[in-house]
Amino acid sequence: MRKSVIVSVVLHVLTGAAALLWLLWYFIPVGNLVKGLATLLIGILAGWLVWKGCRRREMPADGTLSSFELPLLDTQGPVVLVCGEGLDNVFHAQQLRKTAQGWWLRVGDVSRLTDVVRSIQAQQPRKAGQLSVMYVCLPDQHQDEAVLRASLKTLRQQVRQLSMVTGFTLPVVLNCEFSGPETPWVIVRGDKPIVCPANESALAFADWQQTQENLSTLPLLSQTFDFIREALLDELEKADRLYPPVRLFAVILRTGAVSERAQSVWSLWLYRHTCLQLPYTAGCNEPANRFPDAVLPLLAPFAAPVQGGQRTRRVVFFLWLCGLVALGFSASNNRDLIRQIGADLQRWHVIPMTHYAPKAQSLLALKQDALLLERWQRQGEPMRYSLGYYPGQRLWLVLQQAIDTYVPPPAQELKPVPKIVRLDSMSLFDSGKAALKDGSTKVLVNALVGIKAKPGWLIVVSGHTDNTGSRQLNQTLSLQRAEAVRNWMRDTGDVPESCFAVQGYGDSRPIVSNDTTDGRAQNRRVEISLVPQADACRIPGITPPSSQDGDGFKH
Repeated sequence: MRKSVIVSVVLHVLTGAAALLWLLWYFIPVGNLVKGLATLLIGILAGWLVWKGCRRREMPADGTLSSFELPLLDTQGPVVLVCGEGLDNVFHAQQLRKTAQGWWLRVGDVSRLTDVVRSIQAQQPRKAGQLSVMYVCLPDQHQDEAVLRASLKTLRQQVRQLSMVTGFTLPVVLNCEFSGPETPWVIVRGDKPIVCPANESALAFADWQQTQENLSTLPLLSQTFDFIREALLDELEKADRLYPPVRLFAVILRTGAVSERAQSVWSLWLYRHTCLQLPYTAGCNEPANRFPDAVLPLLAPFAAPVQGGQRTRRVVFFLWLCGLVALGFSASNNRDLIRQIGADLQRWHVIPMTHYAPKAQSLLALKQDALLLERWQRQGEPMRYSLGYYPGQRLWLVLQQAIDTYVPPPAQELKPVPKIVRLDSMSLFDSGKAALKDGSTKVLVNALVGIKAKPGWLIVVSGHTDNTGSRQLNQTLSLQRAEAVRNWMRDTGDVPESCFAVQGYGDSRPIVSNDTTDGRAQNRRVEISLVPQADACRIPGITPPSSQDGDGFKH
């Protein structure tokens, strides 16, 4: 049994820890660092609970049950735990009484109720649901009402502890026996008492009191009802800040020749209210039916085996609570998703369509949202959005409708970027000279393939030198070299003079520093570029083509 208890503790703790981790990693919207720390704490807590559960010793049963091992219950009826006063006259030397409708189990002192229930749970935990409590109260054996009420307070304390041990409230039956003329058991449940004569069928109290031989006992029975209400139920049901009131399942009473004390609580109360005095009897006659077996059928509907015991019920309740929390977080996560996409849609509708740049940024955000929803449609939505709340299909349709309304900006003509061809002066001219040297033709042909003369375009030829020598001479040399290149292009391609513009800049526009030999070599250059100009490259008397891309003068 010890090994099975340990296995049960481990399984229950692991189940609860798994439920917490499932809730943490799939539904609670926190960062991975927080999740990692929380996972570590859950692991430590689970290990501590397993260690504590394994070290918990079963409480030993002492007293009445010290030598009693609860047998396997072969009945589905109620098992009534009998505690209180005068049990020796009820059970005699027995500790257990079996009937076809249920069992009566002797507990003894009311303060031992919790220990006995724990022992039963340790041996047969599923049978805890069949337990009931009957407290036997004999007012004739008390001379002080405060002592009688103190025993009822102990009963309230035990009932509260039993609810904590079992996880539910056990039915409590109050059994009261009074001195006086002998009567059958009277069971009060609800507003219609019933009388249960021995070996006879039960009948309503109103029918029983109409019998001629029972008329003499009616005044005394009426006083017992009042005594139970004023002295016993008042103590059990009154408000208390420590223990909740006990709501009795039923009250069982009878009168008869019971052992009483002189000046008992019952006799004093009866004399104070009616001036009746009962004859004192030192002995106690054996009653015909010691046990109120008629109450067992009433308890039967409330007695059923418990599935899994208290620990299992707690785990089931914890899993149920985790499920509710998961539903709450799922609803919250879906609400945040709707708010995020709703904010992107609201921004989209607020921005005018003519504000092209912010409209394009808003369109990008909508497309990213739509792509995310499409991926979740193919692969399945994340767990944190599931549990029946996910609105992905509706959101995706709204996003697509908004994206379809986008109107792109009108196409703009791209301004042509002038093409610049840069020629090394040293490959075309001798040092300090402006005449093309032999072999420069091949360089010019290879370099100027992309330069074509067109109406509306001006071929600009500019010459540049380094800063060696006189500034004036450099400017003149650069202009002459530009003119030499222009003349070669004009004469070779038969290009009109109006297509060219010649400039000489000398050393005024270096592209790199002249402090090094390589820098000065790069600055000695001739640059040729095409620049748009409406009246450029036109032959008088010839109408220019309708487009710059039409037939023009090409080189």
